[in-house]
Amino acid sequence: MLKDGLVGTWQLVSLASLLPDGSRAHPFGHQFLGMLMYDKHGNMSVQLMRGDRARFQSADLLGSQEKEAKAALDGAAVYFGTYEVDEETDTVSHHIQGSLFPNWMGTVQRRKAVLDGHRLFLRTEPLAFGGRQAVVVLEWRRLTPSST
Repeated sequence: MLKDGLVGTWQLVSLASLLPDGSRAHPFGHQFLGMLMYDKHGNMSVQLMRGDRARFQSADLLGSQEKEAKAALDGAAVYFGTYEVDEETDTVSHHIQGSLFPNWMGTVQRRKAVLDGHRLFLRTEPLAFGGRQAVVVLEWRRLTPSST
C-alpha cells in the first residue's frame, strides 16, 4: 500500500520543473536541499531550498534586509500539515496548515506518487512557478524505514 510505504523521512535527490513547451527548468538551481517527512498518524512536512542561498549580513533572525529576505524566500518552499492517500489513483494530498508561502495555507496540494524501492517520485499538478505554469517533479531517497 502506498500510504504505508510513504511513512518515514526522505532526502531530496532531484527537482525539476517541466514547462509546457517540454523544456526543463531548475527553480532551486543544481545545488538544493530537501527533506520530506510522513508519519503514520497522517502528518507531513517538507522543506525545499536552494543550497547556494546567500547569508544575511545580520546575525539577527529578524534583521534581514529587504533584498536578502526576498532572495531567501524565493529560494525556498517550506510547509507542513496532514496528508491522505488515494490508493486507486496513487495520489497523495497535502492539506497545508502552515507554509512559508502564505497563499498555500488552507489549501490542498496533490501529488502523483510512485514508490520504487527506496525511491519516491512525486509529480505536482500544474502550478505557477517563476511566472510560468509548470509541473514539478521530485525524486526522494528514503532515510528511515517505513512503518511496515
